Amino acid sequence: MAQEKIKFDVPDSPFPFIPPIAELLGWLGGPTGLHTPIYWLHQDLGLDKPDLKTLRKACQEGVTPRIAEMIEANIHQGAREKGFIELLEEVVPTEPVVKATNGTKWLRAARGLLEGVNRHQSTKLELPRTFVFLEQRSLAEGQLMLAFHRANNMNVSQAERFSRMQAAFCESCRHHTLLAPQEIQIYANAIVDANRSGQPRSLELVADALKLTFSMRADFYHQLLASFTADMLPLRETLQLSADLDDALVKHGAMGQLTPKLKQGKLVTPTYQLYELWRGSFSAPNERPLSYRTMALHLPRPESSRTRVNENACLQDILDAADETRRRQLKEWRSGTVPEAGHLTKFLESLTGKTYGAFLPFIMTRAATAWTQWIEHELARLDSLVTQVPLLEDYINFEWILEKFSQYPEYWQHAMAQVTKGQPEP
Repeated sequence: MAQEKIKFDVPDSPFPFIPPIAELLGWLGGPTGLHTPIYWLHQDLGLDKPDLKTLRKACQEGVTPRIAEMIEANIHQGAREKGFIELLEEVVPTEPVVKATNGTKWLRAARGLLEGVNRHQSTKLELPRTFVFLEQRSLAEGQLMLAFHRANNMNVSQAERFSRMQAAFCESCRHHTLLAPQEIQIYANAIVDANRSGQPRSLELVADALKLTFSMRADFYHQLLASFTADMLPLRETLQLSADLDDALVKHGAMGQLTPKLKQGKLVTPTYQLYELWRGSFSAPNERPLSYRTMALHLPRPESSRTRVNENACLQDILDAADETRRRQLKEWRSGTVPEAGHLTKFLESLTGKTYGAFLPFIMTRAATAWTQWIEHELARLDSLVTQVPLLEDYINFEWILEKFSQYPEYWQHAMAQVTKGQPEP
């Protein structure tokens, strides 16, 4: 008889009311499963077993009870030694987890990340608006999934079940998203259509379902970013911002000037605009913006093994090749390549110097990179779908997606209105 397997992860749900956190982590080049932070914890504790391969298996396929007990004991040990009580919730959640939801995973990851950041900060960072948003959205997601489940199991007509599902979806969206009422109704119809089995679907309804998935995710990420940025406002003095970045934070929610746009038919990405902003923000007063050649010199000098020189190269050749490597890397970052965290930190600390802080620029770089990665993902996905069904472009196209990406300033205005009222809700 096969031995029971125990799995340590919470499955991701494809329902986009809250997108899977693995999606964002992938865009940031970070761990997409629970096994990586558990492995980091093992490294901190000096534990050799279980190894990374076993931890990955524990979070993806499941392991024997004996191995599971070992992993659980290690996590409890880490929680006791490091004071990370929240880590215990990874093994034994304090509240029931509704199936097909993603919110619990977001809350755990956010708490763990904040704990990790505060380990290295003299002034403890607090993110009240961010956590209020995540908690409310997570609760709403669970309630919506339960409402769908109850509707599907009611002894009533199919029309009545669909009506209840529509009502639950519309109610959740009205209270927890900034989607327009007309949009919400269209997407509610798409959800009902998706639950009708054995019936042909029009291309318009297929497009509406795709729009639903994208719009819900965009709403979540825009609200999350606006909430996090609003939590930065009380820290303005501590953040040591240049005049340009202080203006960007207050007036534009840090990222409002970086929304993607078309220029002469070519996409201008958030990362491209970010480094354009750095050119002006960190140049000397009354001087021309930094050139990219000068900016690249703030990257850490690469190791000799990574430079393109032959074995007979002189010192100047090696230095020139190293500078060329830095320029090439900066160009890759501007194009959306995910910077390694330590490398990015050293670059920003050098770029900002002793005058300004690097914390908000680091956050902005991470957000812009994820944004660019997401845009490229959506465009590739749309291209693939349109290649298969060319008429789909009549209902959903690049311009529509770009307009959605560009709505972040509206979310920042909403967040600022809540700040003005003195309310913690996003």
